[in-house]
Amino acid sequence: MARPNSESAIAGHVQGLREAKAAFQALPEIVREAMLEATETTLSEIVRHARARLQSSPSIRTRALYNQIGFTLNRKSGRGRAGIMAGTTTFVSAGKRIRIKGIYRKNADGTWNSKKIQPSRYGPKVEFGTKSMSAEPFMVPAAESQEQPYLARCQAAGRTIETKMAAIGGGRL
Repeated sequence: MARPNSESAIAGHVQGLREAKAAFQALPEIVREAMLEATETTLSEIVRHARARLQSSPSIRTRALYNQIGFTLNRKSGRGRAGIMAGTTTFVSAGKRIRIKGIYRKNADGTWNSKKIQPSRYGPKVEFGTKSMSAEPFMVPAAESQEQPYLARCQAAGRTIETKMAAIGGGRL
């Protein structure tokens, strides 16, 4: 009997990102759209759960980290990412818009604060803790809570794909 990890037990093996993207693009459009919908729903649920955990955290005093949690989905490759997004600030100077990495806030007198807020730098410290601060995980539990629902969404997408493919083929599958 072949071990589950052996090459003979795995029918289709994808080596890297380029091959995975090519395999995803080779799928029929009906399959791609159904899988993208399942993935996008899962990513939005991960973000929602992570924000809920942060909101209930007693040590989070500002919404900078909360506001920067989001997701991206590449519709060409099918890859999704949920996490802390890079923040930018847009200044208007002499009629020109200037975008700068990091989040800057205005002071009460209307001047810009020179302190740059980077949630992507301190988010991991909140998630995993430091020697002086205990961990308050928000992303890992949110992602783990969506494992089974994602599988269920993929199975539902498979049933939808079967129905649509049967309709295209005149009911002969």
